[in-house]
Amino acid sequence: MIRALLLIALVPAVVYGNVGRACTLDRPEPTNVNIIGCSAPPCDLTRGQDVIAYIDFTTDRVVTSMTTVPTATALGITAPYPLPAEFADTCAWLEGSNCPLSANEDVTYRLTIPVLPIYPIVSLSIEIDIVDESNETVACFVVDAQVVPAN
Repeated sequence: MIRALLLIALVPAVVYGNVGRACTLDRPEPTNVNIIGCSAPPCDLTRGQDVIAYIDFTTDRVVTSMTTVPTATALGITAPYPLPAEFADTCAWLEGSNCPLSANEDVTYRLTIPVLPIYPIVSLSIEIDIVDESNETVACFVVDAQVVPAN
């Protein structure tokens, strides 16, 4: 009986892996956020390693280009969490799709977030805002995380 209950509790985390929560201001949410190695927040961000996430979302309009704009909040301070240019170009990391995107197109985006070895050991929330060429949100989510030392 206990095994069955445990299995029921774990299946949604393994199958869906949706670790994101909604952004403020009613911005569109992804349909799924799967961060490799994280089945429930807070997600560990290991110093010196890249975090890989797969974000599924549906466009609500034609989108010519997209940029990923992360913001981190830790210890009550919110600051940009800049991505290297090659990772900030959302269109370059779409799986099975290319920009421009049609309205109501379902896409999967592979996001890479480098975690530098100099980052402090801290709990934080990271907002990922994917914006179009007009700086309008295409999809936005927040994930709770913690920077951890490399083993």
